[in-house]
Formats: sequence, C-alpha cells, structure tokens
Amino acid sequence: MSDGELAELREHVRRLQAIEIARDHVHAYARTLDDPDPETVTALFAPDAVLTTPSRTARGVAEIRKFFESAFAADPSVKRHFIANVRTAWRGDSRVRVQSQFFFTGTGAGRLVLGWGSYDDLVDVGSDRPRFVEKVVVVEMSTDLVRGWSGEPVVR
Repeated sequence: MSDGELAELREHVRRLQAIEIARDHVHAYARTLDDPDPETVTALFAPDAVLTTPSRTARGVAEIRKFFESAFAADPSVKRHFIANVRTAWRGDSRVRVQSQFFFTGTGAGRLVLGWGSYDDLVDVGSDRPRFVEKVVVVEMSTDLVRGWSGEPVVR
C-alpha cells in the first residue's frame, strides 16, 4: 500500500468515526427526551446552536433551554423515542449532517400518546464531545389513542 493510499484510508476511517459519533449523538438526544431535563438536553447543543421547529426558532443555549423548559412543562407525559431511517453525510470541518425520522409513544394524565416526525441535524464532532450546531425538528403527528390519526397530520 502506498503512502497516498494509506493516507486516504486513514482519512476515510476518520470520517467514518465522525459519522458514527454524530449518529450516536442523535440517539443520545432521543434518550435524553425519555428522561426530560432541560439542563441535560441543552448540554447536547453548541453555545451558538440554532434549534428550529415550525412554531419557533431558538438561537443559543439560553433560548434553547427555555424552549425545552416550556415543551416539557406543556407535555409532562412519560415518553419513549425511537430513531429510524438515519442518513448521514460528512460536511467537512468536523461536521456531520444527520437526517432521521423519529417515533414516540407516551403515557400520562390518563391518556396514551404517539407521534412521529423528522430531525435534520448538523453535528460538530471536533471538540471534546459532539454538539448540535443546527437542529430542525418537525413533528408530523402527535395524537392520543382516543383521537387517533385518521385526520390531517398536525405539523408543529
């Protein structure tokens, strides 16, 4: 193997490691939502990160923390989140784009809930721990089992 081929192989392995770190970071986010704590989830974001949902954009960790405080207070149900159909792309400069779909189930206040949507994330893996630089969350459906999901999807 030539020096050039070896260098190319090392770079390829470095990128694959970065992609796996970013993918695991998205799964860590889902696990964090299962035990909702605004401080813990905010720690997954870079100081200048941007969180976008159809209803709001939060810039920086202070606004992101407030977003999760409000979201967790508005829906205190106990949930379990599942990540699926993950696609990754190396973006250079220690950043990885991770697109995925999620599904959640939950219970609380005498009702059973479920929903699904998508994440579109930019994860920086270049420091001591990975962090979201950008996170776009689209909840396509959020309902309970009494109401069902036969109607129009609720995007929020």
